[in-house]
Amino acid sequence: ASTSNSSTSSYGSASEITAAEDEAKAKEEAPRRRTVKEAEVEPAAAPPADPLEDDVVGKVMDADDDGVVAAAMGALREATREGEERRRALCTPRLLGALRRVLLLPRHAAARVDAVAALVNLSLEPANKVRIVRAGAVPALVEVLRSGASAPEAREHAAGALFGLALNEDNRAAIGVLGAVPPLLDLLTSPTHAPRARRDAGMALYHLTLAAVNQSKVARFPGAPKALLAVASGAADPGPVRRLALMVACNVAACAEGRNALMDAGAVASVSAILLSDGGAAAAAAGLEEWCVSAMYAMSRGSLRFRGLARAAGADRALRRVVADEGGGVRREIARKTLRAMRGDLDNDDGGTEYNNDLTGSSAECEDCGGSIVSDGLMSFRRRQRELGNTAEF
Repeated sequence: ASTSNSSTSSYGSASEITAAEDEAKAKEEAPRRRTVKEAEVEPAAAPPADPLEDDVVGKVMDADDDGVVAAAMGALREATREGEERRRALCTPRLLGALRRVLLLPRHAAARVDAVAALVNLSLEPANKVRIVRAGAVPALVEVLRSGASAPEAREHAAGALFGLALNEDNRAAIGVLGAVPPLLDLLTSPTHAPRARRDAGMALYHLTLAAVNQSKVARFPGAPKALLAVASGAADPGPVRRLALMVACNVAACAEGRNALMDAGAVASVSAILLSDGGAAAAAAGLEEWCVSAMYAMSRGSLRFRGLARAAGADRALRRVVADEGGGVRREIARKTLRAMRGDLDNDDGGTEYNNDLTGSSAECEDCGGSIVSDGLMSFRRRQRELGNTAEF
């Protein structure tokens, strides 16, 4: 027994010896594992800088001749048309800072059209959209829209750039906070602007108002609901512009504040008149019918006020005509639900409650736009519109 104890005391147990061997082996292998691990996580080498970046930035920051800056912006615009890889390589903080400088300095007015067009092209790449907003480009684009010194083409491109940036969901609240909503509303609702500029402004607003914070901004902006309804009702306006005004109104009606603002502006009567015009043929020809029905349904949600306004406007006649259309599809179902809301019949077929008095249009209600304003059919239509994006290069 004593021999055993002495042996244990002098040399340790078998388990202790094994542990010591394992520890020594681990120490020996640790540097090798660390080297392998470091090799695995070593960041990939950054792609070489585009030589045009240094050239453009240098000319914008140092050139005294405005013609030199204009030529640099023209070269940049051409380069951003060359393809996806070049656009990603050129979308750097330095180059975006130079573009912002050109857009904000009045002395570079001659270079502004090319500068904004280059920004539109850069925004075509999904990977660039958040970078552009974070680089501070939105205030510069807003200034181009607001400035009376901006050429019409520059305004058009600025609207197109904001449209492209608004396609990214993470950008929408920031773009609204940075002041883009008012000048875009002015561009969409003013008949003095070119149809292309108005369409791009409308698409930008449509995507921006998928965010609840921007729905409230439009609802609160003085005269905005009336202006949207005037465009939607204006037979002289191009069909796509009228449709976009209604699409924005539908998004705004996703929140209670928006519904009230639209009804205050006479939206129920205006939309009913569009649906009743020429027996509905005019609305169908302009592609407005589905958006009119969607807007009516949006305003009916949880609103006792809607019933009286709809009856006074004769909305039931317009909606019954849509319901009677055998080819109405989704529109027909939405019109049927809106008629039930007018009657105060709020129960679903399964005995549940379809409407409640606290529908705010929050993002929790719907993945896309305006809570449950529209059924899956129109929702997929809206997703298709969004997915088209701004694919044109300038």
